[in-house]
Amino acid sequence: MAIKSTYEELEQRIQTLEKELAVQKSRSDSDKLTRQYIEGILNNVSMPIYLKNADYNYIFINRQFGHLAHMSYDQMQGKDDFSIFPKPIAQLFRSQDEEVVRRRSLVEFEESILLPDGMQTFMTVKFPLFDSEDKVYAIGGICTDITTRKKAEAELKETEEKYRGIFEHSPLGILHINKKGIITASNDKLAEILGTNVKRIIGVDLLQYAKDEKVKAATTTVLSGEIVSYEGSYLPVTKTEKVHLRGVFSPISLIDGSTVAAIGTVENITRRKNAEEALQNAHDELEQRIVDRTAQLDQKTGRLRETNVALKILLEKREEDKRELEENVMFNVGNLIYPFLEKLKMKCNEESQQIFLKSIQSNLDEITSSFAPNHKNYLSNLTPAQVQIANLIKQGQTTKEIASLLNLSPATIACHRQEIRRRLFLTNKKTNLQMALATTS
Repeated sequence: MAIKSTYEELEQRIQTLEKELAVQKSRSDSDKLTRQYIEGILNNVSMPIYLKNADYNYIFINRQFGHLAHMSYDQMQGKDDFSIFPKPIAQLFRSQDEEVVRRRSLVEFEESILLPDGMQTFMTVKFPLFDSEDKVYAIGGICTDITTRKKAEAELKETEEKYRGIFEHSPLGILHINKKGIITASNDKLAEILGTNVKRIIGVDLLQYAKDEKVKAATTTVLSGEIVSYEGSYLPVTKTEKVHLRGVFSPISLIDGSTVAAIGTVENITRRKNAEEALQNAHDELEQRIVDRTAQLDQKTGRLRETNVALKILLEKREEDKRELEENVMFNVGNLIYPFLEKLKMKCNEESQQIFLKSIQSNLDEITSSFAPNHKNYLSNLTPAQVQIANLIKQGQTTKEIASLLNLSPATIACHRQEIRRRLFLTNKKTNLQMALATTS
């Protein structure tokens, strides 16, 4: 009975072992499947992940870490950092691993590393793994590439420094307004322009406490998303005269177009305004002086024009009188004096008489020498004899008296009278010759 019992126990033991083996195999298959799942997940995340054993040799890397190191899992397995990376990088990684082991806790590191693809910056989380005896048997690492973020932070910092420099040292006053219309920042220049200090400016609600309605309107407009300019005057507390200000306000908007704040620049344009006002006053004064002077000149021009017209008339009349006088003198001397002078020369035989006659002729020549030789009068187309006769007729002499005076016959004088009438266009007209000669002389 005892042997039978032992045999049954062994059979039962074998069955138990078979069941345990089946369970173990099932568990192994499950663990293998779980490992495949985990590796599949780890190989498809964007972050480099790895595990090292207690000797700091790689026992696992995901696909992203292999891409980063430009090596495959088979090439890196069982190797340490000094066999893969340059010494400075390997030394950095080793010191980090040792710190994790020493601290026995998760540690974050920020590191910039020169890799085949260039300088890259990572935020790496390293953590220890413990066995059943609470000893560190592995070290894991998860890397996050923050190169782009660090570059953006550096650019942002540079931009902030530039903005801060502009903000603090700008020759213009600068202020920042939040979406409620409250001033949240101001530079010293704005405080100087307004005659106050920065602390008193910050916190002012422009929509509620601004005294100038233009300022309220400009604030409302800029917070609605539009750029707006403003010009006005302001009386600083510490001054007795107003200052003229010009401001330009621009909205600060998000990508979706919503306005979240605004920034403004303020300039003191008092000098420019005063100069413009002085220039305008000078311009107005000059224009008025020009108007007054133009009116005076117009008056003088009118008087001068009238004077010129009168003077021109007088000059024309003078020239006309001069020509008429010259014509009369030339005519009378040539036709009324010279002929009788010649006759006197023929009748005066004494030498003294001849001398006087020559002196008279010389003086007459001197007097008439300055007259124009081409002067003509109404008798210029008459012969010298006809001129003598016409002059005697004008004096009222009868035909007989003229004949006796000129030692000619009355018939000859009558013929001359007819010829004179013809040459004066009086033929067949009932015009008295004496009257005609008197009126045309």
